[in-house]
Amino acid sequence: MSKYEVVRPWFGVKKGSVVELKEVSPSLISHVRKISDDVELTVATPNAGADKNERKAKIQARLTELGIDFKGNMGVDKLSELLPDGELEKLFSEE
Repeated sequence: MSKYEVVRPWFGVKKGSVVELKEVSPSLISHVRKISDDVELTVATPNAGADKNERKAKIQARLTELGIDFKGNMGVDKLSELLPDGELEKLFSEE
């Protein structure tokens, strides 16, 4: 049995699911993509997003310590602009 990734879902099957089929019906050919058995997929960016959230949390904590008001929906760039000169370098000196 071969493994196929669902590209276009149908009733009872979600997009991205992996299904094992003995043979693919002509009506499903355009809905699935064959997955090689010998190829293993790896995540291209395993830490994407996590680092940015950690940076934002550190900056927010430091702003709170300093008593500087800020909005929670501000991005990392805008929050770092609120820090006094040299504070950003102190927070992330290990990088």
